[in-house]
Amino acid sequence: MASGSGESPIWGSARFRQLLADGQVGLALSAVRREMGLSQADLGELLHWDRSHVGRVERGEVDTLFDIRELLRVADVLGVPRAAFLPVLLGTANPWTIEMGCGEGVDDVDRRQFGIAATMTLMGAAAPVTTASGAMLIGTDHVTALRDVTEQLWDHDNRRGGGAITEFALQHLRLARRMLDHGEYGPRTGDALAAATGRLCSCAGWLAHDSGHPEIARWCYTESMLLAEQTGDGEMLAAALGGLTITATDHPRHGREPIRIARRVTELANSVPSPRLKALRLAREAVAHAAIGDHREFTHTMTRVWHELERGFDNPDDPIWLHFVTEAELRVHEARGRKLLGQHTRAADLFRDSIDRAENLPRDEASYRAYFAASLAGLGDSAAAIGAGHGALDLLESQVDSPRLVAELRPVRRAAAGVRGSEAEHFGRRFDALIRAA
Repeated sequence: MASGSGESPIWGSARFRQLLADGQVGLALSAVRREMGLSQADLGELLHWDRSHVGRVERGEVDTLFDIRELLRVADVLGVPRAAFLPVLLGTANPWTIEMGCGEGVDDVDRRQFGIAATMTLMGAAAPVTTASGAMLIGTDHVTALRDVTEQLWDHDNRRGGGAITEFALQHLRLARRMLDHGEYGPRTGDALAAATGRLCSCAGWLAHDSGHPEIARWCYTESMLLAEQTGDGEMLAAALGGLTITATDHPRHGREPIRIARRVTELANSVPSPRLKALRLAREAVAHAAIGDHREFTHTMTRVWHELERGFDNPDDPIWLHFVTEAELRVHEARGRKLLGQHTRAADLFRDSIDRAENLPRDEASYRAYFAASLAGLGDSAAAIGAGHGALDLLESQVDSPRLVAELRPVRRAAAGVRGSEAEHFGRRFDALIRAA
């Protein structure tokens, strides 16, 4: 059933979404009913409710619509897209997962459509069902939905960066925690749900890091570690600790903390038959050594990285989140380490060698260009740094959303401030606009 007017349907309005976000589902339903020209008795007949019950539901006197089964039944009967009720679950009036025509750019539409796909997975057949006691009844379909969402998040991040989807990931993580902490399920489903939640935690941790929120990232990784310990999942523990290594290296609290974490990750990775994973863990350990100025251990660990690369990266069982690990990515890790050790010329050469490779995804290309530009600024070559910085901004303005990478260009912005000329001024305006947007 559709709206009788030629205008946009009521469920596409900001007012409708705000009512749902505020928990006033009955009033939102009432607005749909009135727009469709239905009386309370008409709606009751469609839903097999009596008229008085429809009135109580609309006034919020009963919690009928907070049973997800009833909410989705109402949506289907009225012809309202299920995704339009997403604010009830997410508690926000502006989830970009709802498909609306708002004049966005191509990239915004891509991100929104990503959200639709992931959200409908949760809101379709996999939506939690409540028992008579009010608890959510969790089954294998919910676990599958969480795994699918996590895979979609990783795929989107690998291509576009994490800036636009971080809040989306955290909202789904909150939903996963509610299912884990308050749902009803058997032991096997519980273990699978805990593992799926832990992997989503780890993914959300990286996205938070990429969005410039290290404390949230640390919390997510810690949660993932706890769930990995509870389920005995060594691979998940290694992934969470690996993410924590990045956060601890980029935002250190204690001098040798990144080293301790990275070494533990390397130990765990040794039990996983994936040269790609082992190479990544070793590369991160090498950067952690460089961060405290240990040149000898950095060189030794990078040698082990290249030994793993020689074994080949053709393991078909590697998870999607590992697909970004290529030779270029490992060269960038080496370059970051050499930069930390003060070897700026060598670092710049390695960064330069990693850009413009056919296999680079947009997010990786933006990363490498930003690092390269910042390394040139560190060498004092302001003109070259500004030129390279424009190449990074081209991607960050169009295809990639990563506040972390924008921040990497701060040295170039400082260099541009000290240079006269249109290129420097143009870079400054572009950079400042992205900072404001972030």
